[in-house]
Amino acid sequence: MAKINYLKVNERYWDANSDLYHDAHPEHFDAGRHPSWGIWHLPESDLRIFTDELPPGSRILDLGCGIGHDTVGFARAGFRAFGVELSSGQLSHAITDGVGGFVQAAAERLPFRSETFDAAFCDHGAFDFSPPLPLLREAHRVLRPGGVLGLCTYSPLLQMCFDNRTGTVGEQLSNPYGDAKVKYSGDVVVFHSTHAQWINMFRSCGFSVERLVEPTAPAGGDTYFQESLDRSWAEKWPAEVLWKVRKI
Repeated sequence: MAKINYLKVNERYWDANSDLYHDAHPEHFDAGRHPSWGIWHLPESDLRIFTDELPPGSRILDLGCGIGHDTVGFARAGFRAFGVELSSGQLSHAITDGVGGFVQAAAERLPFRSETFDAAFCDHGAFDFSPPLPLLREAHRVLRPGGVLGLCTYSPLLQMCFDNRTGTVGEQLSNPYGDAKVKYSGDVVVFHSTHAQWINMFRSCGFSVERLVEPTAPAGGDTYFQESLDRSWAEKWPAEVLWKVRKI
């Protein structure tokens, strides 16, 4: 894995698959669903990671923004929102309504001055496809003192229940806890961490943990991702974790 340039691999993957991905997810173009969190599009208006404390006009950065559906959602909510995306294929679909701007760049090397943003977030973006430590260091650098970082990734429980033979999530533990921090399928490189690993990385990069949300799928709600996650599983157990941390 050390010899694989994960940024190049993932950039090629998203450049090649962005058209198919967004054809399969028209909900990303539905303004009424954003800003939201996770694969069930849980509304920010319910979770209130940012909106209770950030005044209108605050500068907010989307790390791994894709087409920018949540970037735009936060812009419509009154923030000065900016998006960073590795893939030009993803940005070719970008929704530009009201957004401060999009830039093609790796989230490990943000083209912004230090202490530029009041908040940053990642909803299954850069933190799914890059090692967390360099991303956390860069987020810490560009956030003002006291700035907030929100990020949503897949849960350690989902990773333990993922069956590599069938490519599905089941009701038995298939993998050791904390195993396979890096996975490479031949097409895309993804990264996973346990709760303890996240907390240690947050502390080492100068963040304090304020909230950990472990959302389950809303019973009877819509299903947006058909690939491998069974809704009945996700109604019983958390498929994702949502962290809110603050720059010390």
